[in-house]
Amino acid sequence: MTRLPYILAVMLTVTNTMAAASETRQADAHEHGHGQLTIAIEGATIEMEIEIPGADIVGFEHAPETVAQHEAFDAGKAKLAKGGALFSVIGEAGCTLQESRFMEEDDHNHDKKSSDAEHDGEHMEFHVTFRFSCMDTAKIAGFSFPFFKQFPNSEELDVQIVSPKGQFQFEVSPDHPTLTLD
Repeated sequence: MTRLPYILAVMLTVTNTMAAASETRQADAHEHGHGQLTIAIEGATIEMEIEIPGADIVGFEHAPETVAQHEAFDAGKAKLAKGGALFSVIGEAGCTLQESRFMEEDDHNHDKKSSDAEHDGEHMEFHVTFRFSCMDTAKIAGFSFPFFKQFPNSEELDVQIVSPKGQFQFEVSPDHPTLTLD
């Protein structure tokens, strides 16, 4: 019997806690350069969920208005969809990206048309989930983040991990783009 539903429930709880903290931080002061990443490892699957300000991805925080902004938005979205180029597994786990999905805040309402980015007042953010399939998740020793090379406006990711090895919290940045689970 798989514990994936349990792990995903814990991941959702952690994500909601992170979102509440993010909303509090945004209410106090909008902070560009900082995103949240939640990682759940169960069986042969890694689920990742990232929430990141639009300014970090496309250089602005409002809906695209000009041709150049639409092009930057499309280019940022295309880069975000390539989760395998953004997050690398350290170890011989044999993981490959299976799916990238752009979400909106009320994605559980499937009658609603999904958008590519969320708009909180005037602040746009991207919310994306990734599903990786692995040959052996027990061989995951950590993660590296080429993400920062793709998105130089991003200064930090707060990372929450739920795995059979335990629950972990990290901060990664361009200067420290790796984390280990040992």
